[in-house]
Amino acid sequence: MLDLYERSDKGTAAISTKERSKALRKYKKLLKQADKEEPPPIRKPRGKPKKTKGRNLFDRLTKHQDVVLAFAFHPEIPFTNNQAERDIRPSKTKMKVSGCFRTQYGAEIYARIQAFISTVRKLQFNPFNELYSVLSGGIPEYRVAGG
Repeated sequence: MLDLYERSDKGTAAISTKERSKALRKYKKLLKQADKEEPPPIRKPRGKPKKTKGRNLFDRLTKHQDVVLAFAFHPEIPFTNNQAERDIRPSKTKMKVSGCFRTQYGAEIYARIQAFISTVRKLQFNPFNELYSVLSGGIPEYRVAGG
């Protein structure tokens, strides 16, 4: 995975068609090796067979190989989902601290404000200045700068 990440210019470009087929062959070869090394599910007289954590990971990597390798084939797909996790963290923290939102409307307002702040930060503007500008009836700087 890290080799593909490096060859896809750290996840910012797609690898060539020739490299894609080579990467798929290597991925499938690694999966075959993992299948041999990871023990098969333990059979029981009744119920579903018990799988190890390694077998579960192997099954997911096999079943979802197109999604797992998508970052190398499509430049618009990030290597990690860290940005999505960072975007959702403030609302999860708010829910943990206060237990919940009191109303649906309050949750929607909070989400709107958080989305605005997150967008402004990603565009490298000062969230306080942008909120002040919006609340005083002006046009936020990020809107003017963006065109």
